[in-house]
Amino acid sequence: MADSSADFTISAPEADQQRVLQEWLDDAAQQGIDVGDVMSISRAFDGYVEQTVQTKAAERGDPTTFCTMIGFAMGEHLRQRSSLEWRVVTDSQGTDLALTTPDESAVLFPSDPVAAAWEVAEVGWIPQWVENLLVGLTDSPA
Repeated sequence: MADSSADFTISAPEADQQRVLQEWLDDAAQQGIDVGDVMSISRAFDGYVEQTVQTKAAERGDPTTFCTMIGFAMGEHLRQRSSLEWRVVTDSQGTDLALTTPDESAVLFPSDPVAAAWEVAEVGWIPQWVENLLVGLTDSPA
């Protein structure tokens, strides 16, 4: 998680942003992903990566939508199991939904680690990554 800085503005999601988040989570559910089960999220991402790797490069679709959906599913999983909260973060690059600590001292854009793993076709990483983050949040001083 990145430390938040003066370069960010952080606010609570408004109704339209909450609706967007819910649409991503609904898309995940339609793909058979249970945000309450980290293994469900991992299986979906790993299966997508493995299927894509086996597809000829010229026939592959753009992974952005799928990776974003996985990021929101993983983010919601983290929110349900920690003190992290969905927030709207605006910086010089635009506005996006992110998770923050309650005091907004740290920010996580959950699609970022998903995109990083996608770039190297890494599979099997989500459960340990989530566990490490949750442990880190628990061990952090209050």
